Amino acid sequence: MLGTYGLFQDVLDYELVCAERYRRFVSLVMVKGASPSHPVRKVLADRIRSSDLLAEKNSHLVILMSETDADGANIAISRYREYCEEHPLWFSLVTFPQDSGSATEFVNAAERRLGVATNEQAGAVVSTG
Repeated sequence: MLGTYGLFQDVLDYELVCAERYRRFVSLVMVKGASPSHPVRKVLADRIRSSDLLAEKNSHLVILMSETDADGANIAISRYREYCEEHPLWFSLVTFPQDSGSATEFVNAAERRLGVATNEQAGAVVSTG
């Protein structure tokens, strides 16, 4: 877990620059619980890969997956979704290079997609649109 969201943004900026330069993938998953006080991080603590970086932004958990394409991120999300029956969770996914832009644009795309996901049944994953 990174200490501040600002530090997370710096790391995301760096990861996106490296991904572009070295033609690698970077995925970002945003997770929302049923209410602002929902302990998303605690619920998923045992499922997050040790190589992933976490931050909290508002009431969302943001997971940065270096060197992970959309298929790999969806595999990780499928592990997270196992908790959806007990703990309603919604997910969004953005992946570089399919989704490009600055770190801010990357996060904004994830937030927009998360907004769409929350209008669906718990466990929904929105990765486009």
